[in-house]
Amino acid sequence: MRAYLLSAGLLIAIFGSVGTYLYNKFSALAEMDFSPAPVTVNAELAQVETIQRKILTVGTIIAEQESVLKAEVSGRVSKLLFKGGQTVDDNQILVQLDDGIEQAELRRYEAELALAETLLNRDRELAKEKAISQTQLDTRAAQFQAASARVEETLARIRQKRLLAPFTGLVGVPMVNVGDYVNAGESLVTITTIQNLEAEFNLPATQARDVEVGLRVRIETADQELLAEGEISEADPRLDPIDRTRRFRAQLNSTDLFPGEFVRIAVLLEEQTEAVTVPETAVTYALRGDAVYVVEQTDTGSIASMRMVTTGEHRGQRVEIRSGINLGDQVITAGQHKLYSGASVTVSEDSPL
Repeated sequence: MRAYLLSAGLLIAIFGSVGTYLYNKFSALAEMDFSPAPVTVNAELAQVETIQRKILTVGTIIAEQESVLKAEVSGRVSKLLFKGGQTVDDNQILVQLDDGIEQAELRRYEAELALAETLLNRDRELAKEKAISQTQLDTRAAQFQAASARVEETLARIRQKRLLAPFTGLVGVPMVNVGDYVNAGESLVTITTIQNLEAEFNLPATQARDVEVGLRVRIETADQELLAEGEISEADPRLDPIDRTRRFRAQLNSTDLFPGEFVRIAVLLEEQTEAVTVPETAVTYALRGDAVYVVEQTDTGSIASMRMVTTGEHRGQRVEIRSGINLGDQVITAGQHKLYSGASVTVSEDSPL
């Protein structure tokens, strides 16, 4: 009996010691703070800026004068009197087609014209003396006029064998070589003026209503770097029946662009408004919508609160926020990848993370 009592006493002592140890251990754990450490972020206040409203589109650079010169008649190319990229003058001969037959015909017709003129002058003298009839004199005059017309016709056909520059400009690379046979209407060379360049673009009806002749335009790169400026000089009075867009042309003040170049165009509207802007790094873009984390103060400290926003125009490194952010809100600009809504944060005053 005494052995049983001793065993029971030992068990009570052992379990009591274990229970006391576990109680003290769990009590210490309960008093510990397991909440995550605050996330260090960078933040900046939302600001108000004056926004120049604009319409962004794309277009093509065109020359004020540009033509594709084509052959008027068929023939074989005998001379190319230019090189690609050369500046040529108005009425300068660019391409000469073989006109040997026409030149031979011209000499024959000029000889016939000279003979007809001599006979006409002789008959006029005879007519003064009443030595010939009026009918013979009229016949001589008609023969002279016919010979003169044949000379003019041959000269016109010779001119058709010469391709002339219609204006002063730069010619392109020739599309034919000496010895090639060309057909009437075949393209031979392009000529372009680059002193006055224009930008041509189309806008849908919803945007075209806000655009009028005289508005300024900017030719920009994707990073909004300025390439050229100008103003709208022409506008179609109607929409294109195929794509329902209205065509515009703007005269530019730069000759550094190339005709045919595809460019990004910003049409500057007259409207200017004040808008809330934040650094571009503060915006998180996603399919479900754009979001910005804002630092909010609570009784326990600073926390991050995610807000869905509507973005507007981009101005350099800043983005217009049309809804979701108010002036003076402290937006997080770096460290968002470590955040969730309600996360504790510490705003760093050092350089961006």
